[in-house]
Amino acid sequence: MTPENILTGIKKDLQPSADLQAKIQQSVQLRITSDSPLFTELKTAVTPKKTLQKSVWSRISTQIELPQADAFTRIKIALQPSAELKEQIKARVLASLEPVQQIVYWPMLAKWTAAFAVFGILVRVSPMLFIASPTVADVEALLVPTAGDVSVSIGGMLQSLDGDLAIGPGAMIQTGAGEATFIFNDDGEARLAPYTTVTINDISNRLEAASEIFPSLTLHTGKIWMQGLAPKPLRALAVKTPNGIVAVNEGSVSISVADTINVEVYDRSATVYRNGEPIFLTSGERIRLSSDGVLLVKKIPAKWYQYSWADQNLPRDAVHRHDIAQMQHERRIAQAGILPTSPIYPVKRFAEILDMWMTWDQQTRVEKHLQLAETRLNEAAALIYEGEEAGVVLDEYKKTLQYISDGENGSLTEFLVQRALVESTAQMSATLPGDEAYVIKRTVLETSAGLRGGIAREEDAQGTLLLDSLAVLLRTVDEGRTDMVSSVWLDLQPYLLAIEDESLVFEPSMYKEAQTLLTFLATSLHVASNRGAAIDPELLDDIARYLPAPKDTSIVVLSEEEVMQIVQLIREKIFVYNMTKPRINQFIAEIRVLNGHPDEGRILRRLAIALPDGPENFPQRVYKEIVKLRWEYAAGEVI
Repeated sequence: MTPENILTGIKKDLQPSADLQAKIQQSVQLRITSDSPLFTELKTAVTPKKTLQKSVWSRISTQIELPQADAFTRIKIALQPSAELKEQIKARVLASLEPVQQIVYWPMLAKWTAAFAVFGILVRVSPMLFIASPTVADVEALLVPTAGDVSVSIGGMLQSLDGDLAIGPGAMIQTGAGEATFIFNDDGEARLAPYTTVTINDISNRLEAASEIFPSLTLHTGKIWMQGLAPKPLRALAVKTPNGIVAVNEGSVSISVADTINVEVYDRSATVYRNGEPIFLTSGERIRLSSDGVLLVKKIPAKWYQYSWADQNLPRDAVHRHDIAQMQHERRIAQAGILPTSPIYPVKRFAEILDMWMTWDQQTRVEKHLQLAETRLNEAAALIYEGEEAGVVLDEYKKTLQYISDGENGSLTEFLVQRALVESTAQMSATLPGDEAYVIKRTVLETSAGLRGGIAREEDAQGTLLLDSLAVLLRTVDEGRTDMVSSVWLDLQPYLLAIEDESLVFEPSMYKEAQTLLTFLATSLHVASNRGAAIDPELLDDIARYLPAPKDTSIVVLSEEEVMQIVQLIREKIFVYNMTKPRINQFIAEIRVLNGHPDEGRILRRLAIALPDGPENFPQRVYKEIVKLRWEYAAGEVI
């Protein structure tokens, strides 16, 4: 059979006859009738489930909800009594309807029942009506291109940036010949220099105490300027580099990654972590990170502050800090609600008392007390904005916290109070002395310092107040406003006494920063005085003890015999001990004694030869001290 015959046969078999076509059409029409199970199955398949309907509606409703919907929703919820209250009202109403011998009294029972119901509803409604909504917009985590070519990669898609963009973790930012700024909510910002690449890791608000370091961004290459506005003990803004992590709470630091990694602190302080070990840097200090080299801290030469990178970013820091402080103040004002200056303010306070009376759970009572304390701070912010006196409500804030602290003891209460204090401080993190709202931040810190032991560390509060004041005072002197120094210096005396109190243990970083700022302040005041500025002589005498020790310009050269006598004496003191650890401790103590000795270099070189290697590795330890000494000689002056 030929292929043509085969194809002709197949065509004939595949083409049904007219009768067969009519039967197929009739069968299909019967199956697609309106009562056919086919449509029932189709309807069931395309009808979404109720859970899916609710999910879709919840997404749509948030987009079409009117601004007034939130207030109406709160009133609706408040007007709906709980199931327990419903049962109580029902029981009393039913009891009043039961027949009694003296029927004449039932109207009185009905009135009391109605009054009780109204009372319960009033208690539920009143706080909602008189307390402002706490929902106020925060500053976004925002990428702002400031100049030239800036690109961002989200999900592996690289695109050029034309305007501001809200981005989240995982996004990679690249600057070509341009610059960009990434704002970390209220907590600070990172400014990217040209030809810089970073990855955003964490943009969460820092409203909790620091427990461990989480990188906020990773610096792959280039240079950034990081400004932190989160006070301790909140989590710091942290920059991950190939050879360590740089954490900034309050301060400004420049970080560059190229052939070497350089960290330079230009304001306040920063902490460098390498292999889990912290190195505290204060203003005017720099360090070079390497994978295996010795970490040595050097001074930043004064002329570096005049370079364009530092000179343009330090003023930007001041502007950004002021803007954030103003936003934080405005948020508190928006949440204040009815103020003490209003004639219906007593109604608000009565509503708060009723709400507290109707709260029986201990934890809920503590949380509501803390909410009321926060309300007093918000009222103080609004009063200050209106030019009114806020001392009364701030005193009530202190009394409320003291009442909670002196109440029932327990780890839960302590945790709730600690969390409230940290959050209150975080919400005023950018405020400094001289800002109109700083009295609120100072009140929170002073209150936390006065609470009983275990709830808050007095050292943290006292140290923060001291560092804030010193930073502003130093800036005031640098700007030439020396007339304000005397009054502020008197206000600082309690905090200076606190940091010198041996019973208070300050964090090493906080203590070092305070000493550095005091040294800078004393130096700046004496320089200003020598240039003709009118400064109180008593203030100069009082602050003179914080001046850096004068350099010993005399040249004392020991004989070789005298050097070897010192070396031999050090060796004998070390090897009095038989154990490795005590020997190392004695070595460290002897090195400290040598610091500043005119012949320190000669003694160290002889000591490296005289001390054996052994398990203590003394020669290598001495070599590190020699390298450190060379770096100190090479460092610039900080004046």
